[in-house]
Formats: sequence, C-alpha cells, structure tokens
Amino acid sequence: MKELTRDDLKDDPGTFGMSRSGRQWLQIEKMTHNDHTVAVDVENLRLEMSQWTFPLNFIDFETCAVAIPFTSGMRPYEQLAFQFSHHIVYEDGRVEHHSDYINLEIGVFPNFEFIRALKNSLEHNEGSIFRYHNHENTIVNVIYNQLLGSEEPDKEELLSFIETISHNTNSSAGKWCGARDMVDLQRTVVRNYFHPQTAGSNSIKAILPAVLDSSIFLKKKYTQPIKNIALTSRNFDDNYRFLTSKDGVAANPYKLLPPLFEGVTNEDLEDAVERATSEVHQIADGGAALFAYARLQDPTLSGVERAETKAALLRYCELDTLAMVMIYECFKELCKG
Repeated sequence: MKELTRDDLKDDPGTFGMSRSGRQWLQIEKMTHNDHTVAVDVENLRLEMSQWTFPLNFIDFETCAVAIPFTSGMRPYEQLAFQFSHHIVYEDGRVEHHSDYINLEIGVFPNFEFIRALKNSLEHNEGSIFRYHNHENTIVNVIYNQLLGSEEPDKEELLSFIETISHNTNSSAGKWCGARDMVDLQRTVVRNYFHPQTAGSNSIKAILPAVLDSSIFLKKKYTQPIKNIALTSRNFDDNYRFLTSKDGVAANPYKLLPPLFEGVTNEDLEDAVERATSEVHQIADGGAALFAYARLQDPTLSGVERAETKAALLRYCELDTLAMVMIYECFKELCKG
C-alpha cells in the first residue's frame, strides 16, 4: 500500500459522493497513516436524505435456496422467502417494529403468502422503503416470475404491488421501476461513509459496529432498556438492551444474541454459507437463518426445539432491520453537525 499513489487508481467520473477509486484511496491513506477517523461526505449525504419521504420503512428478508428443494415443482436453488421484518421510523424520531412474518411449515411453499403479508405491511403508509444491498429486490423479482406462472386469485394485484416497490432485474419478464422503488441503504453507505474499522467491507455486519463506534448518540440510546427509549419491539422484552458498552466501546449487538444452534455461533454459520455459495454468487448474509429454516423442515424435530428456533429467528431478523435504523440514525446525526 505504501508504494501506491493516487494515479495508480482509475478515476470514476460523474460519480455522486465518494467514488470507488476515492474510497480505495481513503483506505490506502488511512491504513498507511494509521488513521482511524471516519470520512463522511456530509453534503452529498444531506442531499440524498432530503429526498426520502417519511415515515421511513426498513425491511429485511430471510430466504433459502438449496440444491434439493423442500417443496415439489421447484428448481434446484430456486428461492424460498420465508421471513421478513419491517421497522418504521417516524419524522419525530419514534421507531416502531411494525410487523414481521415467518412461515416455517414443513413442505409448504411460502412465497405467495410472504408477498401478501409484505404488501399488507408496506401499504400501511406511503413513505420511502429501504433495503440493504440487492437481495430484497432480487427476491421480489423471483416471486414476480413465480406469480406469472401461477393461478393465484390476486395474481394481478400482487404483480402490481411488486412493480410499485421494486425495479426489474435482467431475469424478469417485463421492465419497470416503481414509484416506491426500494432505496438501497448500502449504496448510501458506499457513496457517503467510510470507516477504517470495516477494512473495506460494506456489508451490514461490518458497517453496524463501525457506526456504533463512531456515534455517541447510538451508544447513549441503545444501552438503555427498550422501555426507556422511543422504540417498540415484537420479539424482545421491555428490559432488553441492544447494546452493552465497556470503556466507551460498544459490543456488536449480533454477538449478544443467543446462537441458533447449540455449540455453533451465528457468525460461523454465516461464514460457512459464504464459503459454500461464493462460487454461485448467492447472497451470504442470512446464512444462520438458512440453516435454521432447513432444520425446521425436519418433521422429527421436537416441539420445544421448533418453538425456540422460531423465536430466535424472529429476534435475528428484527435486529437486521433495527441495524438499518441505527445506520440511518447515525447518518441523521452526522448531517446535523
């Protein structure tokens, strides 16, 4: 890195906010100078955030794609969407875990019920919708194509809803870009925020500890119990604290969650899925949930184990959308300065 100069990196003309080469140079400079400070394009971040419409909706999906499908009529590696979480942030700062959905029935194709539940939840308001990276847009496109070949009575209504909140991928039969096309929060991160702690990664699992490290506001808010802050939760009790802090350093809230499987951490499961899917370019985040869903398709699993795993999945997915809320809250504070 010490041998590189700015001229070694290809420019990205016409890029809003931080360019790819600009981020690369930031990483080189901060690594070589042992600089641990955050870099933020506040002006561009303010511009982006001014275009968002309240209330803000943050969604995350958990999905499963396996070689041997769990239900008949499906292709190898065809996506099943079995869970989502939905947080709403209001203009006055209130945060509501508005809804969640989970379908763990053995041998049941969940996608159409999933999209119905998502439609019902997101039509609660007309605010901006946020995803983190491409996965959610990809999944609703998959369901769109599945609906086209179906005989669902509300097929046209569901197709229209998908067109409203997404844009088509290359694999889709039609072309569209919806009026409420989901905002990719990861792109907002990439264009406006760089923290050396992430080592160049922009995954939500890397960005969340970084914003927690750099935000006094987040540490002060989320080290308090839920009942003391303007926040509702569907899966954590009122005394739960999403953060613990020692000597000013916030613990990663994902590490405070109990593992989905005894003796194996959720991080190990994520790493296993990332290694197994890297060659076919599947989304790696959510690997722990994928393993859990596969486990719950086993009819010999006890009722107690099934209930405990379901509860853990609900907490895990809720934290995914709350993590997006925390990133937004950090950016909101940065724009005030």
